[in-house]
Amino acid sequence: MYKYQPFEENRISTVINYKLWFTVPKDMNDPFDSRGVCWNTDEIEDFLKTRVPRDKIKEFGSIDSIVDGAIASLRNNIKITCFSEELFSMPMWSHYANNHKGFCIEYDFTRLSYENDLTKYLFPVGYESHRYDITNLFKITFSEPYDPRVKLLYFLMNLKHSSWSYEKEWRIIKMRLPEEKAFKSGLEDCPLKPTAIYLGVNFDKNKVHSVKEKLKGLDIPIYALKVSNSEFFEMDLESIN
Repeated sequence: MYKYQPFEENRISTVINYKLWFTVPKDMNDPFDSRGVCWNTDEIEDFLKTRVPRDKIKEFGSIDSIVDGAIASLRNNIKITCFSEELFSMPMWSHYANNHKGFCIEYDFTRLSYENDLTKYLFPVGYESHRYDITNLFKITFSEPYDPRVKLLYFLMNLKHSSWSYEKEWRIIKMRLPEEKAFKSGLEDCPLKPTAIYLGVNFDKNKVHSVKEKLKGLDIPIYALKVSNSEFFEMDLESIN
């Protein structure tokens, strides 16, 4: 898996100190992030009328406010770190690595056991042209004290519009435990050592030595991307260790 970064000194520090940046949904760059769901307002209203006093429903103002509140509760209790399957994705280098001036970190999650929290909660993002209807799942949350299908809501909220499919994204989703403080974006410890660092085509040549010095002794290969002299739109790798 690959994590694209713009070049900043503190970004290199995350590599040295084995850290990952986790982001809460409200700070993501997609307005639909963790909102890849929809619902049937009339159907939910009919359902709630048989289980919730009418005056309680009125307190929320509308059925949509009730469902929005449930979705907001889910969104407020997760944080996410993102990866891509692709190293040679030109749009990814452009959008997330400052027009190829940044770098990309490679991680090999197969080195961790499945029971590790990083691999246990690592999931591929789904790409669709339509949002997923959660009407029935919403009913389940009111009908049962606990149902394992409710957990699906966390992962259904990882649906993104098909226009994002070029990212080939995977995510680690951390869920807040009841005893934990409210989540906010920030660094988390990562028990996984990067397997390689890749510098973009436009990476500042004057900063290469500094990067090599900072990573000295960590035994992490460093490569620079180069435009290939090929009939195809391809990139070559040059080892600079």
